[in-house]
Amino acid sequence: MKRSFFQITLLFVCLLPGLAQKPSFYLGFEQIFDNREYFTDYGYPQTIFGVRINPGAYISFNSKHHIYAGINYMYEFGGSLLGVTPQIDLYYSYQSDQLDLFLGSFPRKERMDYPLILLTDSLDYYRPNMEGASIRYTWSWGTVHGWVDWTGRETEEIRESILAGFDATLVAGEFYLSTIATRYHLARTTASDDLNKLRDDGSLVAMLGVDLSDRFGLDQFDFSSGWVSTYQRDRPAESVWGQGWLTQLDIRKGMFGVSESWYQGDPSPLLYGDRLYSHGDYGRFDFYIDPFRNPRITSKIGWSLHWLPGDGLYHSQQLLIHISL
Repeated sequence: MKRSFFQITLLFVCLLPGLAQKPSFYLGFEQIFDNREYFTDYGYPQTIFGVRINPGAYISFNSKHHIYAGINYMYEFGGSLLGVTPQIDLYYSYQSDQLDLFLGSFPRKERMDYPLILLTDSLDYYRPNMEGASIRYTWSWGTVHGWVDWTGRETEEIRESILAGFDATLVAGEFYLSTIATRYHLARTTASDDLNKLRDDGSLVAMLGVDLSDRFGLDQFDFSSGWVSTYQRDRPAESVWGQGWLTQLDIRKGMFGVSESWYQGDPSPLLYGDRLYSHGDYGRFDFYIDPFRNPRITSKIGWSLHWLPGDGLYHSQQLLIHISL
């Protein structure tokens, strides 16, 4: 009893400086419309239409230490009130000039920007938070970043699943070298009659790029190209590896932007990647505008073409608006 009382008292003393701080509040709002006209077995023809609200509060112990708590809720039009499982914001962050640390349930989009072959954009709609940890170290000529996202605890109904990754970027003037590695593990449930196989998949990526934004007087002119290797393993079978080449181009000036990506190689098996890459030869072209261009408002009003040689040309439209207060 005395020991428990001492521990509670010690915890209270440690938290007292933070409790004395006045909390700050934040509010995020998203309008989501993504209409996908994919008449192919390689993609899901669907319309994603809804809104997301993200209210919360945080306490700052000083300029580096922060604790956040909030709710991240999406209502999908035509669905039930809790048709999309809400996520919570509940995390600790430490941010300095060089170190960026997050522990808990926190926004994924602000921590990384991976190619769609690795992480599909619908993750930002339905599961915008990572639940685990992210740590990034930055210096004058590069960054290293590691993260883990715990996506399921093993029960009789749920299969244990973990998604993790590592990325590093080295910069030399206008040029940069970016490397990424990901791994996804999907185990069985605890049910005695579970016949699921343990599955692993992952990737290794190495991209050489150049940023010519200043040279051309543009807000963004980024070109990168490189090697992508993916694998899938359904245990006890051995891993099956595939390889391909990915090229990306992003150009933006004022409210207008265009982006292009092209992948050629073996079909990608990654469960968390964009399914269109399972074709093995896929080009995507995005044309969009951002009419607001406000520090607190970002938007994408766009039209995308999806070219699958031998299968067809498809398109999609997006109206995405994010307001942060």
